[in-house]
Amino acid sequence: MELTQLLQFKTIAESKTMREAAERLHISQPALSSSLKNLETELGVRLFERQKNHLILNQAGQLALTHACAVIGRAEEMKNAFRIYAQNNKTISLGFCDPGPMRFSVPMLQKTYPELELTSEILADGADALNNLLSKKYDAVITLKKLEHQNIVSIPFAKEELMLSVAKDDPLADKPAVCLHHYTERKIAAYRIYGAYEREIHKFLDWLETLPSVTIYTDYFVFRQMLEHKKVLSFTTRLVQQYRNDGERIAVPLEDEGISALYWFSFSQTDKKRLGGIIRWLQDNALMLLGTDNPKA
Repeated sequence: MELTQLLQFKTIAESKTMREAAERLHISQPALSSSLKNLETELGVRLFERQKNHLILNQAGQLALTHACAVIGRAEEMKNAFRIYAQNNKTISLGFCDPGPMRFSVPMLQKTYPELELTSEILADGADALNNLLSKKYDAVITLKKLEHQNIVSIPFAKEELMLSVAKDDPLADKPAVCLHHYTERKIAAYRIYGAYEREIHKFLDWLETLPSVTIYTDYFVFRQMLEHKKVLSFTTRLVQQYRNDGERIAVPLEDEGISALYWFSFSQTDKKRLGGIIRWLQDNALMLLGTDNPKA
């Protein structure tokens, strides 16, 4: 039995459906169902009853939830204790609202400042980023919302933008930019991961799902296989293309509306000196991160 299983079980119990729980956890429904099945097998009981497409805790499930919450609470206490220990030992803790900017920036920061001790994690769905900063849970947070507080500084972190991914010999590969609304007959494979950026551009994604030529994937490994088909269009982003290798495919900018967002780097004024290396890195790489050499908002 693993802590991740208990966290997933708790999220399922708090959600109305398996789909809602999967979205909150940013994983696929099959993976979440498999995790629940493994937990039930290990405990030797069923934990839920199905009622009109809803999952309802049964008596065993309620008992399991009580114990799971106790274990998760103790684990959180341990994390907080070591978080304070890390702060006292010069470690910088970062909280990200999305996996994309974390996977993109943390390796680059560690390479630029090998002496810098960094810890990073995804903010819990619905987490209060401002309170996380004020309570010192994180030294800085990266969010899609500029935090407004007299003791908090927010500066632009990175611009995210959806881009079309095409085979290098596709006719669209030579275009400087493409409006997808003009190519709705083309076969499109899209991998949808639920998070803050996805919610920011949900109108475009909702429109995309209405197209009969579009297939939405939540299993990344199946999606990767589709990228091998040269005639299939797909997507990447400004940040994702920096760390994900899509093979011999070209990223083409999109002209469609509602596909971009700006991430903000927020921190306490009292931590500005501690975070000086990261702030300098943001300033030095503004052209790559924001598409401009002026990092000021």
